[in-house]
Amino acid sequence: MASIRNPDSDRAVLKQLSEGLLQSAGRTGVRGSLLEIHHPDAPCFEPVFLHTSSELFGQFVRLSQGDQNRLNRKVRCESAQLPFQDRVFQVVVLHHVVGDGFEPELEEAVRVLARDGLLILLGLNRMGWRFRAQKRKGRMPGMAPLRIKGRLEELQMSMHGFAGAGLCGLSRPVWMNSGLASLGAPLADVVLLEARHRNSPEVSSIQFRNSHTGVVQSAAMRG
Repeated sequence: MASIRNPDSDRAVLKQLSEGLLQSAGRTGVRGSLLEIHHPDAPCFEPVFLHTSSELFGQFVRLSQGDQNRLNRKVRCESAQLPFQDRVFQVVVLHHVVGDGFEPELEEAVRVLARDGLLILLGLNRMGWRFRAQKRKGRMPGMAPLRIKGRLEELQMSMHGFAGAGLCGLSRPVWMNSGLASLGAPLADVVLLEARHRNSPEVSSIQFRNSHTGVVQSAAMRG
C-alpha cells in the first residue's frame, strides 16, 4: 500500500531546511526595511525570525503571490507591480517565487532593493528530489541557479554562489558529514542564492556562521 504524503509535514520540513539556510548564512535579525514575497503554499517565516529589530529600525512587509484579495492585510497589491519607490528596502526575500529568473517579481525586487541592499532568493532546487515529488496542485517553482545567475547579470546584479540544504528528502545524509559535503549542493532539496547591485559598496560572498544540520555550501558559481 502506497504511503500518503502529509502536506503539513512536508511544509514543516521545508520550513526547517529554509530557516537553517538563512541562519547559517547569517541572514536573520536584519536592521532596516525588509520585504518578503512568497508563494501562497510556501511556509512563512515569522517577522521576529527574519527581522528582530523591525519596530526600531524599519518595516517588515510580507506579500503573497496568491492572496491579494484576502482580508487583514496592511498591503494589498500585485506582487509583480509593487507600490513602492525605487531602492527603499534593505533586504528583499523572494521565497519560492523564482524559477528561471524571468518572473516579474525578480525585476521588481531589484528595483526596490537599496543600493547597498541584499536580495535573497530561496526555493526548491529544480534538480532536487523534493521539487520532483510535489503534487501537481499547489506546485512551487523549481529554481535553476545558472539561469537565474544570467538573468541577475542582465539586471546589473552580482551573485556570489549558492548554498543548499537537504538531499533526497533527508535533512542530511550521513556522507554529507564528510569533506565531500559541498558536492551535494547542486542536488540539494532547498537552495539559497544571494545577490547585490553591481555597484554596491558591500558586495561579498556568502559567509557561513556555525554549521547547522542539513546545510551545505557550494563554491562560487561559474558559467
